[in-house]
Amino acid sequence: MSKVQQNFSVVSDDADKPGPSQPASVRSFRSTTKRNASSENAGQDVKPAKYAKMANAAPSKRSNIADVTNTDDSLVWSIEPVCENGIRLDFFAKEPNAASVIMALFEKIYEPVLATLRMKKLDWDNVEDHEIGPFLTIFNTKVRFFRRRNPNKVLLSKENWREEKSTQFRIICDLACRLAIPDQTVLNKHYRSFSNGTYGETDYEQFQSILNQLGVKETDTFIDVGSGIGQLVTFAAAYSKCAYVSGIELEQVPADFATKNGIQFKRLMNHFGEHPRPFKLEKGDFREEKHSEFLKNKAKIIFCNNFAFKPELMLKFREILESCESGTKIVVTKKLETTRSENRVAHDCFFTQMANTSLLQSTGTKTKPNVSWTIKTIDYFLTVMDLEKHFRDAAQRAQREKETRLARQTRTKRDRAAKN
Repeated sequence: MSKVQQNFSVVSDDADKPGPSQPASVRSFRSTTKRNASSENAGQDVKPAKYAKMANAAPSKRSNIADVTNTDDSLVWSIEPVCENGIRLDFFAKEPNAASVIMALFEKIYEPVLATLRMKKLDWDNVEDHEIGPFLTIFNTKVRFFRRRNPNKVLLSKENWREEKSTQFRIICDLACRLAIPDQTVLNKHYRSFSNGTYGETDYEQFQSILNQLGVKETDTFIDVGSGIGQLVTFAAAYSKCAYVSGIELEQVPADFATKNGIQFKRLMNHFGEHPRPFKLEKGDFREEKHSEFLKNKAKIIFCNNFAFKPELMLKFREILESCESGTKIVVTKKLETTRSENRVAHDCFFTQMANTSLLQSTGTKTKPNVSWTIKTIDYFLTVMDLEKHFRDAAQRAQREKETRLARQTRTKRDRAAKN
């Protein structure tokens, strides 16, 4: 008996015997991760059109093993669906990081399924690529047998996926990035330090906390300005109730990765029978008319890490946001209010007169930062547009002045009466 068979020995009946083994891996994951992909060809081995078609396929409860004969795109591994309306998840020969994604799925999401199927957990830290095929053959056989015996039951419930930490969606978004970007160091090499386009990620926990604090509604349209590889957009599409989620990214390399990330995200969500909110990831500049008009007239929630914005870009950003409708919620890492340099106190400007700004609750700690680019906790500010605020404030000032004037007149009359 092989090492891997010893690790996942199972209790089964005759009807539960494994079928033909799946094809073995064409190369070791541990060796492939040592090779750095360039920004030009990273992830190009896999045809995006193939995955786009798979990602957009209608979910079904069952799917037979595909007959793939093309050696360039030959099927390497498959995972049978374990959720209601899920579809089979296929991995192909030239797909980067497939082994690590499969291992992460079983380690972080499929654990209760293995218990139900009476399969022992593997020591995924020490599993070789060639052991994955036999393991999946047994797993898939047992899943199909379970479905035949229990047509009205599911192996993995998604009942609490949108509660508390929403761990499963975080994992799915992470794994989609891993499939889309073979070498994420390409991103760090691409950006210039302390430039307008400096790349930095907001932690999922912090972002989820922000969405919860905003009280997202089903009628809200969300946009991430400077969305990078799109992981916050995909998480919002998975977790939130937004009517529509959008992300625009100025730089070409992360924008290209974001497109692939969106495809992989849909593919993984379909495997679990999940339908994300409608979303779009595209290359773009918020200063372009198309995007500035979207910010002004359609967006209800605007998220932007403007921490590294230069003064001229910040000025343009403010100018566009000044045209947003009342009720628009804007989340930033650098306040939109202009400040006095000597004491940092906000003085009169558009966003003090026509909006309300507050500090959002942070999830960062001394040991766990809430962003990727620093060990310090970064503050997030919420500005809510209120175009009637100026007039209310003016009316309140007039009322206070009137009351003060009347009080002064009353005191004067009282003083005169006392003298007489």
